Amino acid sequence: MIRCRSPRRAFAPLATASLLVALHAAPASAGLKEDLAEASRLADRDPAQALALLDKLAARADYASVPASRTEILSAKCWLLAYTEPNKAVALVQAQGPQPPIGLRVCRGYAWEQLKRPDDALAEYEAGVTAARRMGDNTVLARALALRGEQRYVRGLYADAIDDLKSSYDLETRLGNQGNRRYVLNALANLYADRNIRDYDHALESYAQLLAVNEKAGNQQGMATAHFNIASTYENKGDLERARQHFAQALQIDKARGGADDIVNDQRAYAVVLSKLGQHERALTLLDEAYTMAQAQPTQDADMIASIHLSRGTAYRRAGRAPQALADLDEARRYFERNRNERFLAKIYEETAATHAQMGNWKAAYAAQAQMMAAQAAIQKQMLDDRTTRLRVQFQSEQARLRNAELQYQNNLQQAELEHTGLVRRWQVAALVASAVVIVLMGVLVVRQRRLGARMRDLALTDELTRLPNRRHLMTVAREAFAQAKKEGRALSIAALDIDHFKRINDTHGHAAGDVVLQRVAHALRMSLRPGDTVGRTGGEEFIAVLRGATEEDAIRAAERLRTAVAQIDVSGLPPGLAPTISVGVAQCDAHMRNLDELIHHADTALYRAKEGGRNRVERARQAA
Repeated sequence: MIRCRSPRRAFAPLATASLLVALHAAPASAGLKEDLAEASRLADRDPAQALALLDKLAARADYASVPASRTEILSAKCWLLAYTEPNKAVALVQAQGPQPPIGLRVCRGYAWEQLKRPDDALAEYEAGVTAARRMGDNTVLARALALRGEQRYVRGLYADAIDDLKSSYDLETRLGNQGNRRYVLNALANLYADRNIRDYDHALESYAQLLAVNEKAGNQQGMATAHFNIASTYENKGDLERARQHFAQALQIDKARGGADDIVNDQRAYAVVLSKLGQHERALTLLDEAYTMAQAQPTQDADMIASIHLSRGTAYRRAGRAPQALADLDEARRYFERNRNERFLAKIYEETAATHAQMGNWKAAYAAQAQMMAAQAAIQKQMLDDRTTRLRVQFQSEQARLRNAELQYQNNLQQAELEHTGLVRRWQVAALVASAVVIVLMGVLVVRQRRLGARMRDLALTDELTRLPNRRHLMTVAREAFAQAKKEGRALSIAALDIDHFKRINDTHGHAAGDVVLQRVAHALRMSLRPGDTVGRTGGEEFIAVLRGATEEDAIRAAERLRTAVAQIDVSGLPPGLAPTISVGVAQCDAHMRNLDELIHHADTALYRAKEGGRNRVERARQAA
């Protein structure tokens, strides 16, 4: 539920003079910088007046005659339109011809994003990153990385998103663009606050910094956004009272400044927390008001209206008003099924199942729960399958290239045979050409075959369900680490992990639920590893982590971090009462150990000890000796 409202505006349209005058490597004149700064100040109060000023600047001969100045003004106009009238921003960029400046392409990507065309937006951001790196334009690169990072985040590509956003933050810091740096900091905080990352303390620290900056500057919209995001993070942590307080502050500020769209979002989020706190009537009143306001907007936000249906349906269910709950949930379901938004659908199916169960409609509840599990599996697959998908696409491309190479080879041979009927000299020349072609093609085939083999080996070394290294791959990594530790006298530890009561999970809830548990546990383990460590699935519910350079105490801390991460897995969408945990056994390599199997045996022994000691715990091999 984290929203990025004001920082989003501070990045894309006219929010700071530094943003407008530094879009390209070519410096703007001092006069143009002052004029753009004035347009920036106007944009916060009156976008139409700011747009009129930019049109006047574009018509001035002293600016229009200088390509760099003209591009600066066009860029400023594009970013303002991208937020206020995105269709006009797209038209503005397209009017610049088939190869517009790269900064304008990134702006067009943001306009596509506003028009609910995320794939087109991502394509523009990808092009922006590539071109800006090639041109050495760090200003455009920083912005394109930030926007691409946000798109990767909403797709569940968390590691890639963090890389993009951190790179953008470092660039903005070096460039001295404080407004843009705050925007990226907010985007990073949003990611840290996500339920799949759960770094809530880091997120709250970042939001607190942003709140302090906005309070000092008197930025009401920025203050409201910071309170909203702090509230959402507390809600994710389960601290509903603090969430309620900050949502109330966000709503109060937005009502005072008159931001209609933000008021709707505030009231919906505030009502959800009130519903969780048992204040059902007040929550439903706020949701009804939010729905009426959303319907009355000149440009209705269909996503927001559907979200209100979902929130109100959930509130009705909590209030014991099941028929009204089903009506709202069904409205939300129809919308999100058309858009195939699995994240919202999983929540809708979960609430529908709970509502039917409340009414005693057990058959319908079971059917909705099955739909929920399917949606959860689709989400996990989307989160974990990106790497394998890329490899498979590359594999298919390689196959097509190989087939084309073979056809080309055959065509050249046929041409050589035809020329054989001519003069001897022509035959000799053709033979030489054909031989050269054969040599080149064979070289190409060998190189591509090697690449193809490498990619196929990569696929063969990945566990299909969890996307972690499989047993074969993991054991290869472990043997190399063991040999290196012995040779260099470095520390090495192994952690043997096992999901507690996994057979009972499969027997009670079915293999579909078991698969989702495996995927979520694998994701939690991967996100909680130290840099340089490796975790793989060795079979069933069993995993092994190779902890390079880790003493026994280091390994105990790392294992506790893994155990805690699994214990804190988001269980929404899982059957009621299902909360997976793991037991971990840790062993450190010592001078007396002759091979890897001995080290793993010690870790397994410690794991058995953890199981016998009550599960959901970490044991060290030394205690098991």
